[in-house]
Amino acid sequence: MIVQSHPILLSLCGDSLQLQFFRNMFEKADPASWQVVMMGVFLVLLVAGLVVWELFRKRRVQLAKMRRQWDNFQIQAKTMGLSEADISLLKEIYQCLEALHSPDAMLRIPASYDRALDAWLSTRSGKITPSDWERLGAIRVRLGFKGLAPEMSLSHTRQIAEAQDVRMASEGSQFASSGKVMVNQEDALIVGIPSLETISVGMRVRVAFSRQGDGEYKAVLQVARIDQENGLLHLEHTDQLTRQQLRMWVRVPVMISGLMKRVMDPEGTPHPVQSFEVTLLDLSGGGAMVSSVEMVEVESRGVLDFQLGETRLEGVRFVMLRTGRTSRNGRQVCHLCFESIDVQTQERIMRYVFERQRTVRGVA
Repeated sequence: MIVQSHPILLSLCGDSLQLQFFRNMFEKADPASWQVVMMGVFLVLLVAGLVVWELFRKRRVQLAKMRRQWDNFQIQAKTMGLSEADISLLKEIYQCLEALHSPDAMLRIPASYDRALDAWLSTRSGKITPSDWERLGAIRVRLGFKGLAPEMSLSHTRQIAEAQDVRMASEGSQFASSGKVMVNQEDALIVGIPSLETISVGMRVRVAFSRQGDGEYKAVLQVARIDQENGLLHLEHTDQLTRQQLRMWVRVPVMISGLMKRVMDPEGTPHPVQSFEVTLLDLSGGGAMVSSVEMVEVESRGVLDFQLGETRLEGVRFVMLRTGRTSRNGRQVCHLCFESIDVQTQERIMRYVFERQRTVRGVA
């Protein structure tokens, strides 16, 4: 093959003196074995050089992209009022984020920030000074992550509202008590309880609380510190909350236009596709009450489309529970239950209900 390709290589060599050696080598019809080896080495070095150059080029592109990302991160951080020291700390925290996120994701997405923060705290082995905690708390406030945010998962204990009533019990059944969340800090959830006599540092405690419009949550937290003088219990944060659906969903009144489609009749046979406009009168994570110009039979099934804030929910499956009551405008009032609803859609509805309740309580 090398002998057959030597005219091509000769044309590439040209007339330079430096390549005269290769020209002389290929002018022979029957190259010696050492010439074949030399040619093989040359080709290998050529391919290796091309590979190294391509890797070098890709690395330069990647570094340029990272520099742009960090420049964008720094600009956004400064517009949020963060100091150079705060930005340096966030850069250190970002190194612990095991995800394919750009640095500015920590400034926009609370869940990304919390994942990076939890990983960073674990690398410090608890060696965090009080001034560091104050600084982290100030950073969270400047980022706007204090309290429930639209992107934040409902399962992180840092999102528990202050003044929330909780029920507590130790895993070993040494004590059981009720308490109230006094303050939710960056490093701990501080709960006030009547008696701390049977509690010790390191004890694992089951905490349960109910959130209106959402459900009951449970978590196992570890006692980090005990303030006997003030009756306060400091519990370590966790994102391992377990949600327990309430038997009755808390509903909030709404006035949302929607589109209902009947899919199946009460006997389970397919129904000719029929679409008509409805108005949602109330909403919960488990169902809704709607008013409709059409009568929908009990046990019939269909799908519901409606706009929830900035999110359009489509194809929400339901089964009709009750129907027949007539509203003031002559429309039929129907009570429906969501069926086989996916977790993401249900959480969006629960978050909407929770935020609406909180807004109503704030106005009141």
